[in-house]
Order: sequence, then C-alpha cells, then structure tokens
Amino acid sequence: MSRKSSPNDESKNCFSRNEIEYLDKNFYQLAGSNEKIDRTRFRDLLTDDFEIDDSLLMDRVFRCLDLDSDNYINHDEFMRGMSILLKGSIDEKMKFCFRVYDLNGDNYISKEEMYQMLKNTLIRVVEEDEDGVKELVEIILKKMDIDHDGRVSELDWYTTIEKDNLLLEAFGKCLANEKAVERYLLPAYDENETKESPKKLLSFPHINLNQFDPRNKKRKAIYDTYNKGLTLPVVSPNKSNIVEKKTEENTENTEENTDTAAQPDSPGQAAIAH
Repeated sequence: MSRKSSPNDESKNCFSRNEIEYLDKNFYQLAGSNEKIDRTRFRDLLTDDFEIDDSLLMDRVFRCLDLDSDNYINHDEFMRGMSILLKGSIDEKMKFCFRVYDLNGDNYISKEEMYQMLKNTLIRVVEEDEDGVKELVEIILKKMDIDHDGRVSELDWYTTIEKDNLLLEAFGKCLANEKAVERYLLPAYDENETKESPKKLLSFPHINLNQFDPRNKKRKAIYDTYNKGLTLPVVSPNKSNIVEKKTEENTENTEENTDTAAQPDSPGQAAIAH
C-alpha cells in the first residue's frame, strides 16, 4: 500500500516531484508489505546502486539511518537518508560521515577505529599488510588531530574537511558518488516527461555505459531514449578514460588519450598521501 508524499517534508525539499515519486516507489518495492526495509535488503541497495561494498561501513550506514534503532528503515528514515546520500550538502555529509566513522558513538574517531576501518579496505583491496595500515593511521591522525589529544573530535573533523573535502571519505566509502546518484535517479523520468526534463543529468559525457549492471536494462533504455540523436562518447574497453568518437581530425589525439593513466577511484584516500 503506497503512502502519499508530503511536499513539505524537509527531507524531500532537495528532490524534484519525479524523484520523490520514484523514491516512494523504490521504498515500497524494497519494503514490501511490512513497509520497512530490513538490513539485508538495504545492504543490497547500498551495494548494487551506490557501490558501497565494505561490510563494516554498510552496517554503520544502516545504523546511522535507523534513527529509532528498531533494525529497520521506515519511510521517513529512508527519505532522510536518501536526501543525504544523494543530494546532501557538504555540511550534511561531513556530519553523516563522522557518525558513520565513530564506531562506538563516543563522539571521537579513535586510532583503533581508524585501524579497523582502513584494515577492512586496504588489506582486501590492495593487500596492504597490517604494519602499512598502522603507518597510514599515524599519517591520517597527524593530519586530522588538531588539538593533539590522540584522537579525532568533531571539531578536528570539521576543521580538516573544510580545508580539504577530498578527505571526507578518508576511512572508506559511505556516500554515493556522482555517477551512482545519476544512475540511481534515471528511472525517475519516463519517455512522456516533457516539463521536467533530466537533460542536465543525462547528457553528461563521462558516463560509461558498460558500467550499467546488465540486470538494469530499464535504466539503460531510459538513458538511450533521452539521448536519442546525441553523439555519445566511445568508451575504451581497456582504459577508464573517455575516448571521443574518432574522426579524421582527432585520430591522433584519441590515440594519445587511450594511453592516459586511469584516475584513482578513491579521492579520499588519494588525498591522504599529499
């Protein structure tokens, strides 16, 4: 049974009418007759749609959005969560990430918590050894611990992130990136929509169509419909950079592009090294 959305709901103010209707529909698809999303289904959403795949951080995101601590995400919690994950301001994202990384809820991010989060990511992804993780923790702590008390307080955190936004996800991915947001919201628009066209979202050149999950054929179909007649970029099968469609005038530039190194996937962790 679908519940009618209130346009005055503060958590919905950042969304268009189409997006609110789509989010409502998506919520009830995930929630079913219980009208609440359980932990397993919400983890699937984070993994499949938002590319968040660290088990510890998925659990923390769930806990931070489960405001009434009943082990379910209800409709209001879902809309509030989506407003942060999809369209949150930098202040909202800073506050949310700090809560996610504060594993024991004591309003500090300790060295032990940093180690636990980074160990999960680095050992799994880049096969870093434990000594390397501990060294990285010391580097981050030195950068963020403004008052030198051996831990990161909220003030330390906000001061650091305001200076360098790339450190927002320094301890692991817990937000949806721009591409994930755009892909997730594509179904909010259909072929008959003319008044509120999502051209701004759909005509960007950096989308890699190969990144669409083959199970999500409807999303790709919507993308193709809105871009009919446009010249889409050609995606190199071996490189992550975008190669423009070859012409006689740009053939040489294209060959140089394909040799360009791929950009790092983790800006937060890349920023730590500087």
